[in-house]
This record gives sequence, C-alpha cells and structure tokens, in this order.
Amino acid sequence: MLRQLSIDKDNIMNKIIILLSLLAFFACEDNKDDDSSLIGTWELSNMGEYANADCTGEVDNTMGALALAFGMKITMTIKSDGTGTYSITAGDVNQDVSLTWDENKICLMGECINYKVSGNSFSLDQLTEASCEDDYGDETNHSTKTACESAGNEWIEASCAQMTFTKK
Repeated sequence: MLRQLSIDKDNIMNKIIILLSLLAFFACEDNKDDDSSLIGTWELSNMGEYANADCTGEVDNTMGALALAFGMKITMTIKSDGTGTYSITAGDVNQDVSLTWDENKICLMGECINYKVSGNSFSLDQLTEASCEDDYGDETNHSTKTACESAGNEWIEASCAQMTFTKK
C-alpha cells in the first residue's frame, strides 16, 4: 500500500506539472493575442486637424470628409512579423509604402508615429513642426516667422493631424 501511495503521489505531481505547463502555454498565447490586436487590414474612416498644434481640442475633419467623399481610400495591412503596407488610392494615383510596427508605433518612410487602439479602430496623431518654405515648397533654414516672412518665404505653423482607421 505504501508503494501504491508513492506511485499515486508521483502520478499526481506529473499531472500537476502538465496542468501548470498548459496554463503557462495558454497564458503566453493570450498575451500574444493582446500584443497582436493591430494585425489585419484597416481602412481610413476619419481624418482631420486638431484645433491646437499639441494634439488637443476638437478635430476638424471637414477636409478629410471631403477627400473621402471624392474617393480617396487609404488602407493599412498589418502583418504579425512587424511589417505591413500603407496603400493610398486617390483618382489615378495608387501608391503602396512599406511600414514597420511594434507595440507602440507605426513607422512609414522614416517617420514613426504612436498609435492608440480602441475596439475595432486605431488612431494616429501626427505632429508637424513649424517650418519656412520658399516659392518652390522647399524648406529653408529660417527658424522664426519674422525671419521667414522677411526673406519673402511662407511660414507654415505647427499643427497636429489625426487619422482614424477601422478594421475591415
């Protein structure tokens, strides 16, 4: 009987170890799913300009709604390997740009932007610093509005735009 008790004890320990291993495996799988909430195809559903350059205040989406109404379409396809594609179609223009992403940001053409996921949508807030442009649209080295305009150039105020994507 003592031998039987010893065998049952070992059998119970093996079952506990297997059960704990399965729980740990499924816990890791759940965490992976949480980290991959961005994986899939997303379509631009709203875009606009914040009232303030620090990404606060109301978002004016008038121009964004107009662009969408005239057929502009932007999609992002996010893959589990940390890559993806940003695609834009506007009239006869079709362009695909490669992107990378991680748990905090999406990077396109060398610029990385933090994103916020909320249910079946995510948003990007893109800050643009103030700059000075010449008549050809090239950025100059003028760092103040006064210096820029004195040189006959155009001062572009800092701004913040928001893009919202909805999962397809």
